Amino acid sequence: MHPLRLAFALALCALIAPGLAATASARAMVLECRVVAEFPHDPQTSTQGLIYSQGLLLESSGGFGQSYLTISEPETGRRLLTRHIEGRYFAEGIALHDNKLYMLTWLSGTGFIFDAQSLELLASFAYRADGETTEGWGLAHDGTRFILSAGTDTLRFHRPGDFARTGTLTVRDGDEPVRLLNELECVGGMILANVWKSDRLAIIDPQSGQVAAWIDLTPLRERIAPESGSANGIAYDPESGRLFVTGKHWDKLFVIEVDTALWRMPVSRETVSGTPLP
Repeated sequence: MHPLRLAFALALCALIAPGLAATASARAMVLECRVVAEFPHDPQTSTQGLIYSQGLLLESSGGFGQSYLTISEPETGRRLLTRHIEGRYFAEGIALHDNKLYMLTWLSGTGFIFDAQSLELLASFAYRADGETTEGWGLAHDGTRFILSAGTDTLRFHRPGDFARTGTLTVRDGDEPVRLLNELECVGGMILANVWKSDRLAIIDPQSGQVAAWIDLTPLRERIAPESGSANGIAYDPESGRLFVTGKHWDKLFVIEVDTALWRMPVSRETVSGTPLP
């Protein structure tokens, strides 16, 4: 087992063991989050995908005739590069693989591949087979395969190269389906997912599809503008252990932590600089 996955599994076991053993019918625990740092975020951005790479944030913003990709500084929110997307496409989730940025679009069945540094368009690909109606929502890469969400309770696995679908995973909280799965991020061998119109992050076991825990993001609401939309946007920095979260038209980008370490190197106030917090 990969050391990150082992560490994550051990942390979850420590959480579950004192109480009831986890079963298919047991609902997942809810973990509170704390804000370690907060940074400015462009409230005009309708965040669909978020990635941390080499000290920068890559982000996709959706909307027909309004979609774009950006590269920005996480601490300042300053845009370094913007690439607008053709108006007939609605930009959705993004993922990095082999120094390339893969981006889904919502309804078209078409995805695009960009150079991760220049955002130069390199190629396009089909994310669904002919005759299918699968939508493109969230996208992540776990080091081996792509993981795609489509606003349902099912995640789809795709292989690099031809993006052929290799399997599916139904996500459940106990016995209940978890629908509206959206933005995705792979952390410590688990899949983190936003749920549209929800202020919680699902931590999903990629083997069973069970939600192992939820991270409650509601404390962030008091820190953002009232008109802010759904929580959507998860980015992980494996070097520092920072977990970034934001949302559609949020004016803040947050680094959060939870009481129990669910991934390698949980952050602390001593390791992250940002707006002074109470």
